[in-house]
Amino acid sequence: MVEYIKLLDVLEANIDEISGQWAAAVKKNKRTSHYQDVPDERLVLQAIKFYSQLRNMLAAPNRYDKAQEFFMHYARTCYEIGIPLQECIYALNMMRRHMWLYAEFQAIFINAIEHNQAIDSVMRVMLLIDYAVYEITQYYQDRIRLEAKQKL
Repeated sequence: MVEYIKLLDVLEANIDEISGQWAAAVKKNKRTSHYQDVPDERLVLQAIKFYSQLRNMLAAPNRYDKAQEFFMHYARTCYEIGIPLQECIYALNMMRRHMWLYAEFQAIFINAIEHNQAIDSVMRVMLLIDYAVYEITQYYQDRIRLEAKQKL
């Protein structure tokens, strides 16, 4: 876990600012148009939940289980407020991107060792997002099947 502690420390110390930047960006992005009508406070809270749980998800011995639990909740929340699947996933990717852009802007990874740590961090977060995409897609498919059965 030492590899990505610095990134997580910066993230957690600036969680409100990063979450606010993400919320503003997701509302303006043409690929996430369904987020435009979601209140800012709700979006910021969604990003804060993700960023504040990231350390737990990355450090847990049962990483996949922790990620599954978190992203099922994320998927349920998005589904219930009417966010289409593709926008739900794109918004999550934007959360990941905003975290890295903030860290890069702050120039927290300067020397070669820190650069290698940053690469390791990127790979771990990407794997976590891969889990998320799988879980979110599965949740949406299950809900669509259930609703189709209920209509019959």
